[in-house]
Amino acid sequence: MDISAGGQIGKEGSMRYEEIKQLIDLFEETDLAEMELTRENDGLRLVRGNGGKAASQQVLPVQPEIPEAPSLSDLQDIVASVQNGAREAMAGGSAPAVEAQEEGSVVTAPIVGTFYAKPAQDKDPFVKVGDTVAEGDTLCIIEAMKFMNEVPSTVGGTIKEVLVQDGDFVEFGQPLFRIG
Repeated sequence: MDISAGGQIGKEGSMRYEEIKQLIDLFEETDLAEMELTRENDGLRLVRGNGGKAASQQVLPVQPEIPEAPSLSDLQDIVASVQNGAREAMAGGSAPAVEAQEEGSVVTAPIVGTFYAKPAQDKDPFVKVGDTVAEGDTLCIIEAMKFMNEVPSTVGGTIKEVLVQDGDFVEFGQPLFRIG
C-alpha cells in the first residue's frame, strides 16, 4: 500500500496518518471504485484497482485557484481614466472630432451612447441630407447615462451623409455625419 502525503501529514489543520489509515481501511471494506476527500489544505483520493483492493492512495495539498489581481498602478490608471471621462461627459464632453476627407468633414461621436436624430419622437430630425448647417448648430443628441448630450457641428457646410440611424448605439469616435 502506497501513501503519498505531499508534505502535509501531521501538520496542524491537516490530516493525520491515523485518520488516513482509517479512511483507507474503511474504503477497502466498501464496494466503491473511487473516493475523494478534501478538507482545508488537504486532499485524499483513493482509487480501487482491478484486483478489488485499493490500488493507489494519494494525499494532495489542495491549492485554491486565486486569479492574479491587477497591480495598484493598473487600478489607479483605470480609475483616473473613468473619472476623466465622467468629468468630460458631465461638462458636456469635448467637442466632437472632425476628420478632413476629400468629400468634406466627418463629425464623430464625442461619447458612447444612444444616437437620437430628433429632439423628440414627434419632432423632425435636427438635420437631414442636404441641410445647410453653421458651426455650433445641433446635429443630434447622444444619450449617455440618462443625460442628453447635444452634439454641435464644428464646421459649417451641407450635410452630405447621415452615417447612423435614429436609436443606434454609437461608440466614442464613431463617424456620425459627413459635412461638405
